[in-house]
Amino acid sequence: MKFESIIVFLLLGLLLIAGSISVMGTTINVWIGGQVAALGSTWNSLISQFEQQTGINVNVQLIGFDVYYQKLVTAYQAGEGPDVAFADLGGWAPAFASKGWIIPMNDFLNSWDGTKEIWPELWPAVTYEGKIWGVPWYCDARLLLYNTDMFKAAGLNPDNPPQTWGELAEDALILTNKSKGIYGYGVSGRMDEETTLGYMIFLYGAGGKLLNDDNTKAAFDSPAGLKALQFYTALARNVSPDALTNNEDSYRPMLAQGKVAMAVGGPWSFPLLAQENPAIVGHYAVAIHPYSVKPASVFGGWSLVVSTTSKATSADFEFIKYLDSYDTWMKWTEAENGPLPARKDVAENTPAFKKPPLAPFWSIILKLYEDGDLIARPAIPQWPQVSTEIQKMVESVLLNQMTPQQALDYYSARVDSILAKP
Repeated sequence: MKFESIIVFLLLGLLLIAGSISVMGTTINVWIGGQVAALGSTWNSLISQFEQQTGINVNVQLIGFDVYYQKLVTAYQAGEGPDVAFADLGGWAPAFASKGWIIPMNDFLNSWDGTKEIWPELWPAVTYEGKIWGVPWYCDARLLLYNTDMFKAAGLNPDNPPQTWGELAEDALILTNKSKGIYGYGVSGRMDEETTLGYMIFLYGAGGKLLNDDNTKAAFDSPAGLKALQFYTALARNVSPDALTNNEDSYRPMLAQGKVAMAVGGPWSFPLLAQENPAIVGHYAVAIHPYSVKPASVFGGWSLVVSTTSKATSADFEFIKYLDSYDTWMKWTEAENGPLPARKDVAENTPAFKKPPLAPFWSIILKLYEDGDLIARPAIPQWPQVSTEIQKMVESVLLNQMTPQQALDYYSARVDSILAKP
């Protein structure tokens, strides 16, 4: 080795050591939101390992989905956002970027060896004005979850779940016994994002669309949009517990306890169902959600974003790199069997996804991603406001304040007004 090469090699080594020293002893604040926040013991274990390996201290808050968005927005508005935060793949990163609350990730992604392993479907959800603002961490696909024991008890074949809306309505009526507090299907109708996702599954399943191709106007003011709203709210009245107070997260434990036979769920549901009732393992199944015109699965998940107010971005990126690494994800899937990693290599290699009873479920989910057969929420900064209008539309019908047609007309016009603003 030439003398000059030795000098360069030594200098690079010193720079790497200096970089490691610069983050040791640093403290970063991390907020983890959504359904996986309930898996506290696994989070504590992984974060403890990170602190031991790096010397970086992590103050972590685990925050449930119901309150997370408003708490995070309030913190950002006050200039007190966490250094690293989970951001829903449903338009949060573009919305936060448009407000100047988070920093772009392009430089980090150009130097991170995991970038090429992220499912390609996920990047548009964190892209805004030509820059990438979040690093996808996990993803999902919404499917039909159903309690196989409840199907058997009602005389239904658990190997033949409903495939069409007609079959869904018929089976849900057979499964419903309101006098015993048992319901056929859980409809999300309260004011949160899961109501928007629920309506979208029926909208796209009816052959409709939420917005036009360039996201400048509502497209759900259509025959398909009306059909979806009518059917969705009819299910809520006839075969669901009170939809105005319930959502996916409340139906999951009901399904685990034999109170709701069918509900929307996905790969994040598997570890949570096992946690809520270990006896449900092996007694539930998943299927493509029933549809009218064509199958529809709305995907989502979470990304990791860094606040513009962070004083320790080097440590922030070390944490993101660790959390989204192959090794960390393999430990996670071994412990929890889900959700679906944003990394293709983990999803394809993890032994947990090949073991019964979950192997058939994972084969359905992975095929959706491999085929690119998924629907994304629009990656626009106005998405939180648009989503709120969809929730209000469903609520107005459930409260008998408007007919489905009136609600569709009124709230599509409100969405047009939101999208018309810069």
